[in-house]
Amino acid sequence: MCGICGYVGTPVDVPTLKMMVQSLSHRGPDDSGYWTNNIVALGHTRLAVIDLTEAASQPMSTQDGRYIVVFNGEIYNYRELRCELHKDGEIFQSASDTEVILLGYRKWGKQVLERLRGMFAFAIWDDCCRELFLARDRIGIKPLFYAPLTNGLVFASEIKAVLAHPRLSREMSPSAVDSYLEMGYVPGPDTIFCGVRVLMPGCWLEFKGETYKTGQYWTPDFSSPPFKGSEEDFVEELDEKLNDAVRSHLVADVPVGAFLSGGMDSSLVTAIAQRHKEDPIHTFTIGFSGGGDERAFARTVAKHIGSNHHESLVTPDIVRQLPRLITHLEQPLFDNSILPTFLVSQLAREKVKVVLSGDGGDEPFAGYDWTRFALALPNLPIKWCPPGWQWAYRSGLSGLLKRLVYDIANNRNARYLRRITVSKALRHWLYTPEFLEQIRDDPLKDMENILRIAPVHDERDRFLYADLCAYLPEDVLFKVDRMSMANSLEVRVPLLDHHFLEWALRLPFSMRYRRGHGKYLLRKLAVRYLPPVILKPRKQGFTVPIGRWLHGELGDVVAELFSSERFKLRSIVRPEAALELLAMHRSRRYELGHRIWSLVILEVWARVWLDGQDAEQCLSTLPFSS
Repeated sequence: MCGICGYVGTPVDVPTLKMMVQSLSHRGPDDSGYWTNNIVALGHTRLAVIDLTEAASQPMSTQDGRYIVVFNGEIYNYRELRCELHKDGEIFQSASDTEVILLGYRKWGKQVLERLRGMFAFAIWDDCCRELFLARDRIGIKPLFYAPLTNGLVFASEIKAVLAHPRLSREMSPSAVDSYLEMGYVPGPDTIFCGVRVLMPGCWLEFKGETYKTGQYWTPDFSSPPFKGSEEDFVEELDEKLNDAVRSHLVADVPVGAFLSGGMDSSLVTAIAQRHKEDPIHTFTIGFSGGGDERAFARTVAKHIGSNHHESLVTPDIVRQLPRLITHLEQPLFDNSILPTFLVSQLAREKVKVVLSGDGGDEPFAGYDWTRFALALPNLPIKWCPPGWQWAYRSGLSGLLKRLVYDIANNRNARYLRRITVSKALRHWLYTPEFLEQIRDDPLKDMENILRIAPVHDERDRFLYADLCAYLPEDVLFKVDRMSMANSLEVRVPLLDHHFLEWALRLPFSMRYRRGHGKYLLRKLAVRYLPPVILKPRKQGFTVPIGRWLHGELGDVVAELFSSERFKLRSIVRPEAALELLAMHRSRRYELGHRIWSLVILEVWARVWLDGQDAEQCLSTLPFSS
């Protein structure tokens, strides 16, 4: 795991490159390196996991000096590809997976992407053709940002390194802010900063001359006819496929641990991993004061599989870490599990450099509440709902009834979109008139398009496709990458191994969702590995009880934040509207914790990234510091 950065087509300035590399030092504290010529600059920071010797240092070049690579990630089948390349006469100078990418690209060109099994973002410079090639893994586990310039291009693993280039500035996109408050994250390919873009999952970019082009080499595909077979056959195949994925993700020259939340996905991954390890694996979990504490479940699993278990407790004081966390996030994200994800990563880094995670089980197996909700009712022939249903919070029970009528009267797509978005009516009620005039786009159109173009055989899979293409990379994987790499920790996700995922996407829908519950087949397999208490359907998630905390002292400090002069002068959200939301929540008649938290995150983000405050300066201006 590493950080990569560079630029092409602009005058090469070594101090600028070093500044970009330095901003990524947390992603790779073990080593750093640079490579430049008169038109391109490449930089790298290294977290040594495979081949710990200097031979694996980057940037890495072929012996003839034509190709130079910087790479972030891990290739789990690098040994097999190495053997194949060696048989074809390639000579290796290291035992690293980096060199497999480098020599594989020289032999197969961009088709090397189809052979790589792993998580990756890399850049390769062809010094003969004067061409830069960027690529990102299929599902978007590893990040890659870029900014087109006149006659040039800047790229990096994180936005802060892109913005270190002198020709770029921190200019906020109002439409991206609106997208964030609608979706909870900033959907790609745009970012919160004007001019900075994200290379989408399963895509590549080529820069040659003074222009660039992008292409897509992979997308989740549900369009093939489902496999046929008995339930017992599917359980056996799932067991085999998941064991293969987990085993492949254990390849490393350093110890590998596991996140263990107590939920089924992480417990199943960890249990299988332990079966492939001779020594007890280190496992890590976080609990929450005030509700949502699943440490007891994690302990039960740890005892059952014989792992070496470690745990910690999250209290409301964690909000004091927000400026530091948002410095690493770079974009606002109102998923409050950023807090425990940071702490469990910090806990794990004390013991290991690499952990396995259970992320990726919900998306292909209908695990999310909003997906199951969309599926719970059939598409009905009527098309009617009462006017004004969107702004229902002030209506009490009437508002609840209006939403229920809407859900019954509209199709599954509409029900799904209502559950994953915040209505335009609510957002526009929050905004100042000045900010409202600056918004140009509605991200709902992009989500509607994703549902429309979804390659599916069963219409119900459209929602799973949308979860895989949007929420997973832009929220879940984005959060995990930032919070783990802030602690120089590599997180691997076996459930998103593309061999396993492509198999899972061809399962009959009844193997994902049955009688109102998702993950049907995963639960059938988990019986073989986990104690019965873990298998009972529940969906706590790795979520802080923000709603409960806001009823206490945290609500007081949030009220102070919304009343501050700085919040008012930001002129994005009307202070009186934010305070009204908080009052409604604290009346206990409404559950608005997530809505309020999204505004807190936005303001802290603005203080760090627009006002230019470092974490300590920002904390000193926030009521959280008292």
